[in-house]
Amino acid sequence: MPTEDQRSAGGVLYRWGPRPSAAGGDATLEICLIATRGGTRWQLPKGHVVAGETEGEGALREVREETGCQAELEDDLGEIVFWFFAADGKGRRRIRKRVHFFVVRYVTGETRDHDGEVDDAAWIEAEAAVRRLTFDSERQILQKAVTLLQKKRAAASPRQEAV
Repeated sequence: MPTEDQRSAGGVLYRWGPRPSAAGGDATLEICLIATRGGTRWQLPKGHVVAGETEGEGALREVREETGCQAELEDDLGEIVFWFFAADGKGRRRIRKRVHFFVVRYVTGETRDHDGEVDDAAWIEAEAAVRRLTFDSERQILQKAVTLLQKKRAAASPRQEAV
C-alpha cells in the first residue's frame, strides 16, 4: 500500500477573557476551538502548508480561515504525528501527517466569520477546552500551551513585596 507524507500547521488561539478566573486571577484564559463532522469533532485549527509558506505562516492562515480571527505568532509547541488511511480514485493509501503547532495570540475578528470547512468556532475556557478536544494528541498540545501561557502570565504579574 502506498504511503504519503503530509505537512500541516496549526495554532492554539488564545485570549485572556474579561471574567475572573476560577483560581482567583484577574482574567480567564480562553481557547478558540473548531468543530467539524456536524459538530461532533472538536479540534484545534490546522491545515496544509502551501508552497512558499513557512509553518508559522501556514498556522496563522489556517487559524484565520477556520476561526475567523487574526492572530500573532508567539511560541513554538512542536509537532504531532499521526497516521490514517484515505481512499480516492487512485485507490487506498496510508497517510503520515505531521502537524506543527504554535501558540497564537488573538488580535481581532469574530468566530462567526469562519470558513465553510468548519461547522463552528467557539471560545471556551482553557480547562474545558482541554476536556472537549476529540484527539489525545491535540489535548497534549493544548495542555502544553495552557501551562506555558499560565507561567508567562504569572511571571509578568507584579509581585507582592513582603512587608
